[in-house]
Amino acid sequence: MRRFLLLAALPAGLPAALPVALPVALLVPARAVGAQWSQVYEQFYLPADHNFVFRREYPAADRLFNAFDYGHAILYERLYTRPGAPAALLEEREYGFLTTQLLNHPPRLPLVEDAIEPMYARLAPEAKAMFEWAHLLHRQVYDILADERLSDADKDAELTRLTAYYFTRRDLAFSAKPKNMSLMQEQPYSLAFRQRYPKFNGLIWAYHWLQIGLYEPLVVGRTSPERQALVAATVARFRQMLPEAPEGFPTVMPMTAAVAPQFAQRWPTLAIVFDNLHSMHDVISDILANDAVPRSQKRALILKAAAAYRDDTTEVMTVAGWKRMSLGMGQENQGGPAVGFLPPLPKPTMARGAVMRHDKDGNPIGGHHDH
Repeated sequence: MRRFLLLAALPAGLPAALPVALPVALLVPARAVGAQWSQVYEQFYLPADHNFVFRREYPAADRLFNAFDYGHAILYERLYTRPGAPAALLEEREYGFLTTQLLNHPPRLPLVEDAIEPMYARLAPEAKAMFEWAHLLHRQVYDILADERLSDADKDAELTRLTAYYFTRRDLAFSAKPKNMSLMQEQPYSLAFRQRYPKFNGLIWAYHWLQIGLYEPLVVGRTSPERQALVAATVARFRQMLPEAPEGFPTVMPMTAAVAPQFAQRWPTLAIVFDNLHSMHDVISDILANDAVPRSQKRALILKAAAAYRDDTTEVMTVAGWKRMSLGMGQENQGGPAVGFLPPLPKPTMARGAVMRHDKDGNPIGGHHDH
């Protein structure tokens, strides 16, 4: 595997658009660069017969993930390149395109996100690579659980092998230790995104609800037809959230142990990684959206947050505390369970964007407060 170094931020005077072959960064041999360069390299799926099974067996659900990738990418690009722009840029124009067009006609294949977020990708290639590595994990877990050729024991073995493969990239892997929500909600830059862009924030949380929620029907379904029906129902539930935005969206960040409890019980390490991934998505949105953070400091804060989500020491909770916190936030506030729901959307018991504090054992500290 050949390594390259990606330039984190282009010097002044270079053109805003690079050639199509190099949409994100200048690629040069490692020996040619100095300390201001950041070393990242791409790595693909763990080779396996089950790769892309989910895409083949559940195409409608799989294509939504491609639309989600676009939504995350255009969000970061707009937040970084249009500071001070009217909230309607995201809340109306981009949100409208996503919910009335792209989600109704999602791309057939994953997108090249570098082409959608070129300036953000130059700002923080390390964080972008962390997200892409975790998204590959997401997709391979779907493949394993969707492969009807695999027994339960085979799936356990393959998920163990896949998890080990994921953690070979310590430079990219999210910690398997659950992180306290204070990393997401109690920093100087926290809450900026949800306060200014409540509809788009709710849509991102709905994305995350479906991404973790789709594991549950694959786990609890007893036959292939039942799994097909349950996956279709979960996707339909997600679509039910859209017309009632933002009221139909989760009011707090969905947690895997609440939305997909059977999956989280069987494979807690994966569930914790995905919760940490989704939490860091919110962190970067806040850093980019917070006008009090100078542009010159955004990269440093993103890298500091990324390091905190990779290490096994910063704001760590016990696994039991993570489960207690997840359930204590209320299923009804997180979009509800991914299977076994009734037709009406759940009625939240907390205000949108409410903040709850917890200790390392998941016990609430004081009451929750609104943003």
